[in-house]
Amino acid sequence: MKTNITYIFFFILFSFTACSEDQEETVWISPKECTTIKQLIENNSFLKEITKNKEDYTLSFETQTVTLNQKDIKDIDINKDNWNTTITFPDNSTLEIPTVGTSIDQFISYININPSQYNPLAAEVRLNLPAGGGVKTIVYTKKGYQTPDIEHQNSFTSQNIQFITILGLYENYTNKVEFIYTDRNGKERGRTTIEIPIKALTMDNLPLFHVVKVLPNRMEPGLNLVNSPGHDEDDTSRPYMVDMDGEIRWLLDWRESKELLHIGAQCGLHRMKNGNFITGDANFHRLVELDLLGNVINIWDLKAWGYNFHHEVFEDKNGNIIATVTNNNAKLPDNKTSRIFDHAIEINPETSTITKVWDFTSFLDQTRILSVDKDLPLYAYFGQNEANWLHNNGLTEIGDDLLATGRWQGVFKYTREGQLKWIIAPHNDWKDSYKQYLLTPLDKNNQPITDLDVLNGKKSHPDFEWCWGVHCPVAMPNGHILAFDNGYCRNYVPQLTNASGQYSRIVEYEINEKNKTIRQVYQYGRERTDCFAFAISGVQYLPKTDNRLFCPGQNNQLSDGTTGGRIIEIDPRTGEVVFELEVNTNTCASAFHRANRISLYPEVFKTLFRTAILNTAY
Repeated sequence: MKTNITYIFFFILFSFTACSEDQEETVWISPKECTTIKQLIENNSFLKEITKNKEDYTLSFETQTVTLNQKDIKDIDINKDNWNTTITFPDNSTLEIPTVGTSIDQFISYININPSQYNPLAAEVRLNLPAGGGVKTIVYTKKGYQTPDIEHQNSFTSQNIQFITILGLYENYTNKVEFIYTDRNGKERGRTTIEIPIKALTMDNLPLFHVVKVLPNRMEPGLNLVNSPGHDEDDTSRPYMVDMDGEIRWLLDWRESKELLHIGAQCGLHRMKNGNFITGDANFHRLVELDLLGNVINIWDLKAWGYNFHHEVFEDKNGNIIATVTNNNAKLPDNKTSRIFDHAIEINPETSTITKVWDFTSFLDQTRILSVDKDLPLYAYFGQNEANWLHNNGLTEIGDDLLATGRWQGVFKYTREGQLKWIIAPHNDWKDSYKQYLLTPLDKNNQPITDLDVLNGKKSHPDFEWCWGVHCPVAMPNGHILAFDNGYCRNYVPQLTNASGQYSRIVEYEINEKNKTIRQVYQYGRERTDCFAFAISGVQYLPKTDNRLFCPGQNNQLSDGTTGGRIIEIDPRTGEVVFELEVNTNTCASAFHRANRISLYPEVFKTLFRTAILNTAY
C-alpha cells in the first residue's frame, strides 16, 4: 500500500513538472529591445529601413539602431505609402511603427486663405501627419525676380495634426509653395508642392513702387516693413512689407475689423520678444498687441489712465512696454492750457499697471521756445509753442538708459530714474543749469569746434551739423547714435518746404560722455535734395551687413515727377547705395511714418497647431 501511494505521488509530481516546462516553451516573452522601440516611437523617431541578416533584423531609426533576433519576430509588413510598418510577434501581438514613406501629398488636408480675414497675403494649411515632426515651408519667388525664396522652418512638435501659417504670398498670382516634413533635427522625411492662388488686393490708394537699384548680394536680408497711415492720419493704418522687387508680400487690412477700424498707428509696429507686434493707436489712444495675421492679442486703454498716445511704443529688454504719451492733466503755468507730447510711461503688461512716468519738464527746459517757423504754412501742425515745446517723436533704449528725440530740443539721453545725461542740440537759449549737458562738437581731426555760429546752430561746419526737426533715435551696438535729421528750418532759417537746397539726411554721431564731446562720423543725404522730408521718416542700423537704412517718408521728389518716400540702403564703407525703392503715395498724404528692414517670420515663431477637439469645426 505504501508503495502504491509513493508511486501516485511521484506520478502527480512528474505530470505537474512536465506541464510547467511545456508552458515555458510556448509563451513568448517580449525582448527588452521592444521597450526601446516604443520609446523611439514616443520620441517621434521614424523607422528608416530594415535589413535582414543571418539571425537578426536591424531596424534603423532616425536617431538609433535596434537589433531584433529573427525568432522574436513572426512577420514584418512595410507600407511606405502609408508611412507605417507593422511588426507581428510570435504571440500574434503587433507593434505599429511610423516609417519614412514615399509621398506626403496625402497629408495636406485643406488650405484656408486669409484665415484671420485681416491678412490677405497669408494662408493656413492643415497637415494630418503620421506622427509629430517639423515642417519647413518655401514660398517660391516669381520667375525672373531677385527676391530670395521665402523659407521658414517651423518648430518641431509632437502633434500629428498641425496648422502651418504661410506668409509672403504674392497677390493676383498662383503661388508655388513647398512643404518639407522633417525630423527633430530638421532632416527631411518627405516633401510636396502645392499651389495657393491669391486674388488681387482690393484696398484703394495702395502705393506704387519703382525699384531704382538693387544689389541682392550686398543687402541686409529681410523685407521692408512700411508703416503707412493710409490715405491720411484719420484713415485706417495699413502696415505692409515690400520686397526688393517692389512687391507687397504681407499686409494688414483692418477695414472689416470692429476693433481696429481707423487705427492710427503712427510710427507703427515693433516686434516683441514673443513674435507678436506692439503698436499704438493715436486715434483711440490705446496700445495694441497683434499677431502676424493681424489678430488682437491685448489692448491697453491709455485714455482710462488719463493719457493720449502719440508716435512711439516698444517693448524694452525687461519685457515692459514704453510709450510716448500726452498727460491729459498736464497744464501750463496758467492751469488752463494743456501741454502735449512731453510724457512717457512704462507699463507692466502682466499686471496692466503703469510702473513709471517720465515728465520731460522735470529735466528739460520747457521755456526754451524759439518758434522760428511761425510764419510758415505748416506752423499750426508742426510749429513750436508753449504747449508743444518739445514734440517728443521717438524713444528707444540705450543700454540701461533711454534715448529720445524732440523735434524742437534735439536728441537726449536720460536714466530710468529721470536723470538727464546729455543733449545733442545747438547751444543757444539754454539756461545755465543745462549747459553741463550740452555736447561740444569735434572736427574730423578730433579738435573742438569753437565757432559760435556753428555751436549755436546759425551755420553748419564742413565736418559737423546739428539735427533739425529730428526723428527716430537709434542706439548702435558700438555706442554710436543714429538719427533722421529732417532738416526742417535748418540753421534756424524758416524756409518753405519746397524751397531748393533743402535736404534730409541720416547722421551718425560718436559721443564721449566723460568729455562731453560729439563727433559726426557718417552722414548720407546732404547731396540728395530729392530726399527732403520735413517731418516723420526713419533710419535703421542693419546688423548683419553693417549697412544703414535711410527712409525719408514724405515730400520726396520722385523720378516720375510725383512725390512720396524712399527706402535707401547704403554701404557706409563705400558710400554706395545697394538698394533704393521709391514709394509713390498715390494720392495719400504721406508714404509712411517709418520703414525698416525686418524678417518676415520672427525667430521665435512656432508651428501653429490646435488640438483635434478644436478641429471638429473644420
